[in-house]
Amino acid sequence: MLVISLFVCIQQSVERFQTRRKLARLTIQQLNDIGMTKERQHEEISRATIKGLWRDVVLLMKQKGRTL
Repeated sequence: MLVISLFVCIQQSVERFQTRRKLARLTIQQLNDIGMTKERQHEEISRATIKGLWRDVVLLMKQKGRTL
């Protein structure tokens, strides 16, 4: 069960990582459409690193541990 939970957390973190990478290609109009500022975009893009990916996995595992 723990292994499955770990794989789910990794999958979710990879999806976040990929989404953050895609944010870099959005235009200002597209950012306005989704209600995101340029500053927030830069914050999210800065998390699109391997270190950020690892942090997401750890955070999700901690959250899952609290809900079990």
